[in-house]
Order: sequence, then C-alpha cells, then structure tokens
Amino acid sequence: MPKSKLLIVIAILAMTLIGCSPKGTFILGDITEINEETGDMKIGIFGRATVSDADSPTAPYPFANRPDSRTIQVENPENYDEGEKVQVKIIKDYDDDVWDQDRLEFEVKKID
Repeated sequence: MPKSKLLIVIAILAMTLIGCSPKGTFILGDITEINEETGDMKIGIFGRATVSDADSPTAPYPFANRPDSRTIQVENPENYDEGEKVQVKIIKDYDDDVWDQDRLEFEVKKID
C-alpha cells in the first residue's frame, strides 16, 4: 500500500478514536438499594470524575458537600441488582448553570 493511502487510513482512524472519547460527569459506585416500582436506585459513591472537551474549562463540577450516596431514577431498575458496581454518566440537557436532579438524565453501565 502506498504511503499516502496508509497515512489517510491512519488519519481517519485517529479522528474516529478522538471522536469516541467519553465526555461528561461520571460517578462510580455500588448499588445499595433499588425500588422497582418508582425506578429509584441508591448508589454508594466511591468515585467521581468530570471529562471535558479540550476547548472547555477543565474545572470539575463542584459536587455539593460530596455526598457518599446519591439516589437516581432509571428506566429499567429490574436490569440491576443490589451490590453491583456501576458507572453513571450524568446528562444535563439544559442551559441553566444550576444542576437540578429532577431535570438530569442518567446513563448507567455495569462495571467489573
């Protein structure tokens, strides 16, 4: 394969991988309680992280009082069990500077 084609393939691959990097605010924890009727899931938090774009400010979101646990609402609580470790991506789809838990969305992934 000529060098020019190889360079193009590598450039496309690099751009694809850069576009797939996770961005957002995440919490890591163990599920301590699940209410299957309401969809509430209580998570004991053992880690927090904010990953941002290179162009955006690098200051992390200031979690108020850094709680040890957080209750979130999920669509399919029956898919999870108490004691499982999860990563929760916090999605804020509004422009206000205030983080209103009733307006936030959560993507939950099981981790090992």
